[in-house]
Amino acid sequence: MASSFQRILCPVEFDANSLEALKTAAEMARLASGTVFVLHVLAPIASTPTPELLDACLAEEQAVRERLTEIARARLEGLSFEVLTRTGDPAIGIVHAEEELNAGLVVIATHTSRNTPRSFSGSIAEMVIRESICPVMTVRPSPSGDPDAVGSHMTASSLTASPDMTVAHVQQMMSLNRCRTLPVLEGDKLVGIVTDRDLASSDATSDTAIGMLMTSEVLTVSPRSSIQEAARLLLECEVEALPVVDDQKLVGIITRSDILKAFSSVEPPPVHRLRSVLAKRTPTVSRG
Repeated sequence: MASSFQRILCPVEFDANSLEALKTAAEMARLASGTVFVLHVLAPIASTPTPELLDACLAEEQAVRERLTEIARARLEGLSFEVLTRTGDPAIGIVHAEEELNAGLVVIATHTSRNTPRSFSGSIAEMVIRESICPVMTVRPSPSGDPDAVGSHMTASSLTASPDMTVAHVQQMMSLNRCRTLPVLEGDKLVGIVTDRDLASSDATSDTAIGMLMTSEVLTVSPRSSIQEAARLLLECEVEALPVVDDQKLVGIITRSDILKAFSSVEPPPVHRLRSVLAKRTPTVSRG
């Protein structure tokens, strides 16, 4: 098996997730005394090329090659490697490179920072798996490095309440910390959740214990849950926030505001910023 993995292709997007994939590719290459081909696929030119745009693209490609070489030297020490660039659709570029190189294995991260958060379905990794003619090893990042996971967007929970706290105390906590929802813990156990609307209940007085007002049946998500699933629960259940629980312990909270911020982040990766600016200066011409 190891001998068939002597030519390993690893696409890199310059984010933490694809660098984890490169680490895995290095481990496989050491087992097989193989070569790692480090690939980056640049975005296609969105308009009719001009001399200025072509020069900028060539400069960008050179910069990418230099950066790939630096990364490879640092992370593939003692291994044979080659850096490659392609231009166009990422999945197509990866599959074509795999065929040209006669690669025995592709190692790819399941998520990269190229796009806004999305589910695995329809992702670059899935398309590569579907079209590849050789085995594909996917490397799923940790929740904190996965742009599609709740763990990347939650607020680490340091502010909690206990059932015996009074309404007045919790209202002060919420006001000082500018939050509208607090998980309620009894010891280390999540026993409920309380909102500013609960505290404003007509039955509540300033010295009422919030254990009398909190919601005991709490919807929770894992840090590995997708933010799409978190958004669905928030909408369908008409709640403002979800506690994030890992191994039966509260690790954070994700709110509607966190979800909106996640889906409104559309800034292009820095490596493509120059291309985007130049493309806007050049009129787009449709191709027949």
